[in-house]
Amino acid sequence: MKTYGFYIFDLDNTLLDSRKGYEEAFIAAFGEFGMPYDPALYGEYISTPLKMTFSKYCPNSQGAYRDFVSVINRTYERTYLNGVRLFPDAERCIDRLHWKGCGLGIVSNSYMKQIAEILVRLGVDGMFSSVIGRDSVAFPKPDPEPVLLCMSEMGASPNDSVMVGDSVNDILAGKNAGLFSVLIDRRGEGIPRGECDAVIGSLDELCV
Repeated sequence: MKTYGFYIFDLDNTLLDSRKGYEEAFIAAFGEFGMPYDPALYGEYISTPLKMTFSKYCPNSQGAYRDFVSVINRTYERTYLNGVRLFPDAERCIDRLHWKGCGLGIVSNSYMKQIAEILVRLGVDGMFSSVIGRDSVAFPKPDPEPVLLCMSEMGASPNDSVMVGDSVNDILAGKNAGLFSVLIDRRGEGIPRGECDAVIGSLDELCV
């Protein structure tokens, strides 16, 4: 794959294996609304917008969507550090790109407090020249605003930058900001691809 000067990554399930914390949040919210939780569908749950998930599994309770999101957020606030780690390929990729002198950024729909605590715990807080969270912008992904802000902070241009993520929201945010956008699908689950420019199974493929 072409080498870029700047790499903008989604955080959860792209760089970060945060399944344990998210799964606890999903189980709590699904249980609250009588929705069956299937661990085999975790990839679908995490890569699909919450509103679509709620509409699919609880179609007769649309007025309660905000309560569903509230349970997820409250639970995740307690669980987001549980078992959190970098994927091995993410750790290798970050090290290689940093060694090459590439600019690295994060655009996440998590809150800045959570992101900062996670990056410090994992010892990679100094590797990224821009970190953008949900509370950094008026409009989070899939809006391009956080990607554009990240590029601005890094001094990057669209033709020398790439967006890498695991969901349609990541792809849409990258494409709408004018970036080449790469979807990572580690488990080969056939997650929705949106209008991505490339699909990879490992972040190692970015460093070839």
